[in-house]
Amino acid sequence: MITTGFAFIACIGCLCGVLVWIEQQYPGGFFRWFPSVVLVMFGSMALYTLGFWEMTAEVRSARAQIRDSLIPAMLFLMSVKFDLRIIRKLGVRLITLLLGSTASVMLAFIVVQQTMDGFLGEETTLTFGVMAAGWTGGTQNFVAVKEALRVSDSAMAYTLLMGALCYSVWLVVMIALKPFKSRFNHFLKADNVGLDRVLEELKNTGNTGHPDFQALMLMLGLSLGVAAISHTLGDLIAARGLLNPMVWAIIVSSLAGMFVAPTILGKLPGSHEISSIMLYFIVALIGAEVNLSAIFQAPAYILAGFMILAIHGAAVLLIGRLLRVNLYICCIASIANIGSASSATVVAAAYDKNLVPIAIIMSVIGSMLGSFAGLMVSETILWVG
Repeated sequence: MITTGFAFIACIGCLCGVLVWIEQQYPGGFFRWFPSVVLVMFGSMALYTLGFWEMTAEVRSARAQIRDSLIPAMLFLMSVKFDLRIIRKLGVRLITLLLGSTASVMLAFIVVQQTMDGFLGEETTLTFGVMAAGWTGGTQNFVAVKEALRVSDSAMAYTLLMGALCYSVWLVVMIALKPFKSRFNHFLKADNVGLDRVLEELKNTGNTGHPDFQALMLMLGLSLGVAAISHTLGDLIAARGLLNPMVWAIIVSSLAGMFVAPTILGKLPGSHEISSIMLYFIVALIGAEVNLSAIFQAPAYILAGFMILAIHGAAVLLIGRLLRVNLYICCIASIANIGSASSATVVAAAYDKNLVPIAIIMSVIGSMLGSFAGLMVSETILWVG
């Protein structure tokens, strides 16, 4: 059994590396339905459940320090690609659909929490806000809001399992709808006028080339430096009684990334690769103290998760009908919120590879909104309650 900090971090690194390598060696099939980032979280939970490590004081300290240091570094690197000028390329209909999809997730969390309040734990006021951030923007927003709201891993156990399980099922559903596209498009009264022009404008979006050693070192060094500065500024601002240090560290690092996005740094390769490594480590560290046996104690949470997705799905179809958008775009908008860029591109490619640029940009916009959406959901539940 692992009881030291370095051995624990090394084990987490091995888990991430092995699963990513296996996915690269055997793409498609199983990994099409269950991306490695999801398996990393479940794998970390499984190892803890099987007793591979004990949460000693040294292990907890190493886990917390690495996780809290990597979060602002990762957000900086991801924000470097948040060039606000590319958003206009999506067009009014597609942006409206995505914003409606985001709003429907937020509303669904609030409605279900109020409806199921008697069957769920008291901690859902915060944990549902955390999961709403993940289901509107992606894992990085989930991580950011979790730390901002200071939600413990034990409190997140049931909601975390709900999120991972329901997300996996939703991804399968989005792809499985493909054979029924004609029926859905008839219901949606789909009108594709203008879509070809949007696809042409987005064709070269995000192509920054392959990173070399110098680019990787620059991005790694910058991100760690920004993380250190963000924590320092966060401590100074929070000392004045405004929110907590982690919230400000997240805000500072994200704004720093957006600030440099239009510059030459935004065009350099390497940020995606380094931030992806950080994301995998953070996801594994989050699952490292969740016991999978808890899933048998959380049927109400699983039901709540599917209720949220049902409300969200119905709302997206209604918005899609009002905007006369086809099924493909509706599915991409939904999974760009519920999942991540990787799952959104999987769904887009399953329908039409030409839709991949739209999936990427929708995911980017969702990432920009996710943290704010999660915090708003939590505050609204507190206010309503």
